[in-house]
Amino acid sequence: MIFEKFEDAIVEINGITNPQFLKLLIDYADKKCINKLPTTEESTEYRKVYGYSFGTTSISDAAHFLNIQNEISKAYSHYKFKFPQIRTSKLQQVDLLKYEEGGLYYSHVDDIGWGRSLSVILNLGGEYEGGDLVFSHQNLRDELKRIKLKSGSIIFFPSNFLYPHKIEKITKGTRYSVVAWLG
Repeated sequence: MIFEKFEDAIVEINGITNPQFLKLLIDYADKKCINKLPTTEESTEYRKVYGYSFGTTSISDAAHFLNIQNEISKAYSHYKFKFPQIRTSKLQQVDLLKYEEGGLYYSHVDDIGWGRSLSVILNLGGEYEGGDLVFSHQNLRDELKRIKLKSGSIIFFPSNFLYPHKIEKITKGTRYSVVAWLG
């Protein structure tokens, strides 16, 4: 298999996630995603999203974490088939995200010294408009790839500086997702 284009490393996998599992996670997100994620810049425009990081202290968190890990593992086998030399498999962090109307996440990269190799987004769904996942070139102006994730879509992409990405503003409804990183 030849790696022809830079964006070939951005892989979306559909149709393997259990819809009932997605509904359970949306319900959990509604209970847990009550705090906006802190911004890392002065501007509150950097990201507008409610988030929750899974811990291992509660039974509910542990059960959901294990189920998410299983879903990611199923999809990861497809990514690994395409890129057999990849040597990452340890799940480092799992977060639930809830974007309400006006929610967004400006362009960023996921590995800023945290040892993340591969980023994973599991789109849980929700009724929403906007919220596309957009990858850009290094200048952050020119679009590389745009993805309108479907309910249950899992997307993998390198976490490094070559893959800046953003979530566009939600114009209507609520978008739910799980983000995770493999290192």
